[in-house]
Amino acid sequence: MSQSSANLKGALPLIRSLCQAAGVPGLAVGIIHQGQELDQLHYGYRDVEAKLPVNGETVFYIASLTKAMTAAALGILVDKGALQWDTPIHDILPEMSRSSVLGEAKLNVLDILSHRTGKAWADALYLQSNNRILLPKDQCIPVFESLPQVSPIRTKYMYNNHAYNIAGLVIERTSGQKWDEFVTKNIFEPLGMTRTFTKHPADDQNVAAPYNILTDRSPFRLPFCNASGDTMMFAGQSVRTSVDDLLKYSLAYLQALNKIKPSAASNVEVSQSAASKRAGYLSEIFSRQATYSEPSSSKGFSSSASRDVIKEVATIVRPHVPRAVDSLLEQTYALGWNRTQLPGALDFGWNQRVLEPFPLLGEQYPGKLAIWHGGNMPGTTAALCLLPESDTAVVVLQNSLGLCDVAGWVCQLVVDILFVGEPTQDYLSLVKSCVEIGVKRMDVVEKELAKERIEGTKLRSLASYTGRYYNAIGNWFIDIKVVGENLALEFLGRSDERYALQHYHYDTFSWNLSYDETVKRAQYIRPYTYYRLEFEHQQGEDEICRLRWRHDNSVPEGELFYRKREASL
Repeated sequence: MSQSSANLKGALPLIRSLCQAAGVPGLAVGIIHQGQELDQLHYGYRDVEAKLPVNGETVFYIASLTKAMTAAALGILVDKGALQWDTPIHDILPEMSRSSVLGEAKLNVLDILSHRTGKAWADALYLQSNNRILLPKDQCIPVFESLPQVSPIRTKYMYNNHAYNIAGLVIERTSGQKWDEFVTKNIFEPLGMTRTFTKHPADDQNVAAPYNILTDRSPFRLPFCNASGDTMMFAGQSVRTSVDDLLKYSLAYLQALNKIKPSAASNVEVSQSAASKRAGYLSEIFSRQATYSEPSSSKGFSSSASRDVIKEVATIVRPHVPRAVDSLLEQTYALGWNRTQLPGALDFGWNQRVLEPFPLLGEQYPGKLAIWHGGNMPGTTAALCLLPESDTAVVVLQNSLGLCDVAGWVCQLVVDILFVGEPTQDYLSLVKSCVEIGVKRMDVVEKELAKERIEGTKLRSLASYTGRYYNAIGNWFIDIKVVGENLALEFLGRSDERYALQHYHYDTFSWNLSYDETVKRAQYIRPYTYYRLEFEHQQGEDEICRLRWRHDNSVPEGELFYRKREASL
């Protein structure tokens, strides 16, 4: 056993403590160092109720780790000459408006993959309760084009899931294949990623069930997300995979990156004897049944997973837009990847949103470049970090979303151990601090709402507000109806998307819940303005004609939904 392996095995009790402090049901960690698999560490259960353990083949939903896979797919198409990185999107998808701001600016693939379109976030328009993508795939273009242009194109990093819908459509139109077929045939199958899917594998028995974590640290089971190649968010969020498969994928990226290192000539040449020793190892490693909560033995990798799958890697991983991070060192976004020169903040999930100041990774090993990304959706959290100089990859998958992004902390803990032999932060204290703040997030929402509430105002008759309210393009509506003695809202007319409304003041109503009520519905915790609906009338008239919903902080004026009077509810 190498010293690094011994150090990692020694960290397993700490990793268990981090998971227990945040209520994490199950966690899987995979590590490549110096181009070889070093260890896997497994904690807890993929299915809490059945007490089924996590192992290297357990399939997790990886959400936004899908984005770099979509970038790799476009790199393959560029390499084939099917398009260029700067080909205008409107030339490929002519149904998009050329007279729009983005059409006139010749929006291209680099813009959509690097989150520099300047478009609003607007995630509430596709994801609501119970892990359900509500809008169909054919609404990808209308929704993207209707998003407010918050900043000029190519001037600012603004993360946008809707942009990756457009990237997926570009792949489909250019290749003549569905997105999921293309990534499967051109990435997953060549790399032997047999435990990787673009929809929930309903018949597979080794799948991590999704959980949200309640305030008492207990797991609450959620429905599986319905994201797939046939839904909106297909190209940005729909992949499910295992640690075993993500190590194969990570190795392919590392080997592609080796070719563009300054010392590439010396780094990529491998002796015949070394190559022969590694031959056949990968299939053995990734077909075995991993041992629950024990590190796997250190073995080398074979050329069977080093096929030249990742094309155009220099363009994929180079910086395309600066991120809004106060740092003298590099903090940029590439194509489906973040880039951070260490020491720097790696905010895989939302830890940085609740913890200030945020600790920096790499203060004891400065100068290294981390290429990384996180992924989360209700019931899942993922972290993947590449450090190309040392041929290092760390993969962490967690089957919960809740009080703390433990996957992000564990990823950084493992990187510390690889480079200095021990943790450089008090990770348990960091997790406990995040949890303590996390359980109070809906309390903060209530306090912020209370600050702006005007007491003693009156409301109209409840019937004055009822009706169906449509957005400007008519593909999203909010029903307002009387249920019992109170008003309720329903998104898209669905009874399972119903929320009771409380009078806030004047013609404004609120609908915030407790923390546990919110996460049991597989809802994210949103800014307080999200939980208000403001009913409005035309100047000089008294009848309610629209409502204003401030569901996106990047659009402080909110979005207007117009009342359809003939709707009978």
